Order: sequence, then C-alpha cells, then structure tokens
Amino acid sequence: MRAADHRPIDDATLAALFAPLAGHRRLALAVSGGPDSLALLVLVDRWARSGAAPADLLVLTVDHALRAGSAAEAAAVAAFAARLGRACRVLVRRGPAPTADIEAAARAARYRLLADAARADGAEALVTAHHRDDQAETFLLRLARGSGVYGLAAMRPESLHNGLPLLRPLLDLPRARLRTALDGVTLPPGLPVEDPHNTDPRFARARLRALMPRLAAEGFDAARLAATAQALGRAADALEAVADRLIAGHVAVDFAAAVALDAAAWAEAPDEIGLRVLARILRAAGGGAVVPRLDRLERLDAAMRAALAGAPLSRTLAGLHVEHGNGVFRFSREAGRAGLSTQPVAGRCELVWDGRFAMAIDVPEGLAGPTLGPLGPDGRRALAGLLPAAPRRAIETLPTLRLRERILAVGGLGVLAGGETAAFAFEARPIVAARLAERPPETGV
Repeated sequence: MRAADHRPIDDATLAALFAPLAGHRRLALAVSGGPDSLALLVLVDRWARSGAAPADLLVLTVDHALRAGSAAEAAAVAAFAARLGRACRVLVRRGPAPTADIEAAARAARYRLLADAARADGAEALVTAHHRDDQAETFLLRLARGSGVYGLAAMRPESLHNGLPLLRPLLDLPRARLRTALDGVTLPPGLPVEDPHNTDPRFARARLRALMPRLAAEGFDAARLAATAQALGRAADALEAVADRLIAGHVAVDFAAAVALDAAAWAEAPDEIGLRVLARILRAAGGGAVVPRLDRLERLDAAMRAALAGAPLSRTLAGLHVEHGNGVFRFSREAGRAGLSTQPVAGRCELVWDGRFAMAIDVPEGLAGPTLGPLGPDGRRALAGLLPAAPRRAIETLPTLRLRERILAVGGLGVLAGGETAAFAFEARPIVAARLAERPPETGV
C-alpha cells in the first residue's frame, strides 16, 4: 500500500495538469461545493492568474433541491467565486425528486443543467474535478457491473457530452494531493460541503469507497487501478477507430433522424466492433447521453444475428425500435409509454430537443401559447401527403411546433402555417450523424 501523496501542487505541476485547457478561450467549471471541486476552482483561478490561461472563467453550481440546506450551499459557492472575482451561476433542478436510482438521476440532471448553462454562456468546454481516486472507484463499479473494455476504460480526460467537450484534467492526481490546494484558504461558512451520499451505505460507490483501504493493502490501490483503466482506454481507442470506419461507410441517417445499418457489413465485422457500432447507434438515434449496458447490447446483437438467419425482429432498446428488411437494420425513435416531452416556447431560443435535433426558434411577441413536442400519430396522418418516406415511428417523433392544436412547423418540412404566425422562424437540424461520430462514455459522466 502506497503512502498518501500530500505534496503541494507547484507551478510546474499546475502547468502540466492544465495544459489541455489552454486552447479554450472560455471555460465553465463544475463546482459542487465539495472539497475536490473547490480545490479545482482554486487551482484553475491560480493558473489563470499566471497568464497561462484565459481569464474568462465561469463557475457553475447545481442546487439539486433534494435536501435541506442545498440552496445555502450553492449560495456559498457563488460567494466564494465572487471573492475570487469569478462569475457564478446557480442552477436549480426543477421537478419531482427521483425515487429510484437517486445517484444516477441526480447525475443526469446535473450534467444536463451544467451543459445547457455552459453552452448558453458561450463556454467552449466544461471542466470537472474528477481525480485518480474517482477513476479507481469508477473502474471497480463498472467491473462489478460486467462492463466491457469501453466501460473499464472508465472516465476519459476528454469526452463529449451532447457535443460539449467535457474535460477532466485531474485524473492523474490523487485526492489527497488535490485537496492540498485548500490549505490556508479561508472558505465561506458551510464550505466545503460533505455530501452525505458519499458515506451512505445504501449507495454502491460509498460502500466501495469504504473498502478501498483493504483493497489497497492487497495491491489494488488507486494508482494501479487507474493505470489499468488508462491501458484499457488505449485499447478502446483502437477499437473505436475500426468502428468509425464501419459507421462512415455503412450507416445512413434520414431526415427523420432514423438510422439504417447495412446488415451484411455489420455481420462481417468482429463481434466487439459490431457491439460498439450498435452502442453508438442506440445512443445517437435514441437521444441518450450514454450507451446501454453490455448485457442488453448482447441480447440485441443475438436477436439481430438471428434475424439474418430468417427469424423475425421487432425489438426496443434505448428508446428505439429495431427491425430488419431489405438488407438493412433500421433504428427508429419511438415515443414509448411515457411519450416525448412537450414544452412551451417563447421568444428566441436555441436548444437540443430529445438529444436528436438542434432547434432554433424565434416566436414573435404577442403569439402566446406555442409548444414544441413530437408530431404524433394524428399529426403524421394529417400531413401524410407532405412527408418524405421514413419509418412511421420516426416520423411521429419529429419535433413539431404547435399553437394549441394547429401545426405550425415540423422538422424536415419547416414552417407550414401562414397568416398571423408567418413572422416566426423555425429550424430543426438533425444531429444524429454528428453524435454517431462521437466516442461516448459507457455509462454516466
């Protein structure tokens, strides 16, 4: 077992850690109020003042509104950022509290809020404080889930979250050394925040963290586990390069963001490449942030291979319906039991809808009540003569602007209505092809 590294972080180490950040003009920092993210803020602020980095930094903190005191903690983060002369936005999670898989639900909500706020403020990347101990825990959690090579590569120094670069410059730094950045720093009352989930045995990460000293005594320390994840990351990159070529040559995306995969080309690929191509299609065309778990991918893979031998195929996974015919597998978004979201629209806005369409909408003043949601079966039937050929389910999930029951505009068709609504603008650009080119995280971020 190696002794904890408590050496202060000198200027040379600081410059090496943050060298990957230097090319970005504006950065958003995810700061929860915990000791690790506060240390990140202190270090990036110090680095920026050295002249090696852009002075244009934005601090983002999320109030999950899941426990008493969270609003005060977020306010304390904002106060500390202000003391450093850094702008801070407090992002509040809205809606009912999750009742199942609380950690995953909170993480998904947090990164959605952080990414949306970073984009809206013109940040070119989002920076997090994940460190070597986090990496080791993530590796073990994914090992316990039965992850393949991509999952066991754990967190990557740089990845994409719905098109926004997510940077983790501290993955090689031990937790103990990172926290030396707070030595001698006077923090506002209430900081640092110690998240009770970190020690709550109901959560797998907390249970695993309690076991880490015993594992380290047997040689499974954080440094060795993180090095293994890094080695697997190199292997994953090599496999991704082969998957890139299969996607570029044998996958097509139509106007409704449905995907067609050449069945013969996919079947001829090595099994691991075929699984990865499926994972990337399911994430991109389903609008999700992460790929499905390996066991679910393997079941779909088996059903698709059976279809090549003549078995019928009608499967649903990751919000997509999968079918086979005419030499291709088709992946079409479907609304599912809960349906796709419908939201009010006012003024000028840019957003990503359902993870599949980049929307730009400008509603003139005085036009009250427009909503953005899926076209639906009734809308598909009403516009049957106008819609290009595409799978029925995909057409029913096209983004649609309505004023009460009246269809104003549809993705792929543009503005349909005139009269008093003629002054508004509507653009729906499919981003599934771009997301297919991304190398996504296995699970979580």
